[in-house]
Amino acid sequence: MEEIPITEQELDFFTNISDMVCEETIPYQSKTSFEEAVKACNGITLEEFSKNIDEAIRRLIPSP
Repeated sequence: MEEIPITEQELDFFTNISDMVCEETIPYQSKTSFEEAVKACNGITLEEFSKNIDEAIRRLIPSP
């Protein structure tokens, strides 16, 4: 196995792992609903997907 030299800063970074997490980066509560979050990223909800797939099936296989 090849030895890889590391600096003291790298050794310190990998060995002195903090037990605390920065609280500012943890979102405790989401102020938006799931539907709003989906719309914000141009997504669709499961209900919309279901409607779209039903319409597509009806167009491909019309009722007699």
